[in-house]
Amino acid sequence: MPEAASGTLAVAVEARMEGGIYALNRFLMTLQGKRMPVRDLTVGMGPGESVVVALFECEPETARRYMALLSSLEDVREVREAGEVLEVALAATGEGWREAAVRAGVVAHKDGGTVVASGGPGAVEGWLRMLGDGVEDAIRLGPVARPGRGR
Repeated sequence: MPEAASGTLAVAVEARMEGGIYALNRFLMTLQGKRMPVRDLTVGMGPGESVVVALFECEPETARRYMALLSSLEDVREVREAGEVLEVALAATGEGWREAAVRAGVVAHKDGGTVVASGGPGAVEGWLRMLGDGVEDAIRLGPVARPGRGR
C-alpha cells in the first residue's frame, strides 16, 4: 500500500453504481458530508454504470469503515479495494532515461519530446532521482488507481 504525502497510508477504493448522475451526486456528497480523507478521485461513466475510484489518505481499517458506509448507499452495486496503484510521471529529459527506468523498475517510453514513466509507488520517484539535473521539467501524477483492477 503506498504512502500518501502526509505519511499516512493511501488506500484505493473502487465503487460501481447505477442511476446516472443523481447516484454519482449522492456518492460525492457523502464523501464530502462525512469528510472522508479523499486524496484523489477518478470518475468514469458508461452506459448504465458509473465507476468511481477514490484514493483515501487513511489507515486500511478506517478505509474499510468508509467502504461499508458507501456500499449502503442507494444505487451502489459494489464497493471494493481497487487493485493496482500506480505513479505516473511526464518528463522532459535528455539521454539516460531508458537505462534509469530499467534500474528503477519503471515502464517508460518517449512520445515526441516527453518521456512517460509509470510504476509502483516510490519507483517513479527513484527514477526521477536517478535522472537528477537532466530533468528539464516534470509532472507527477500519483499515486492513482485504475478501475477494474487495471483490466
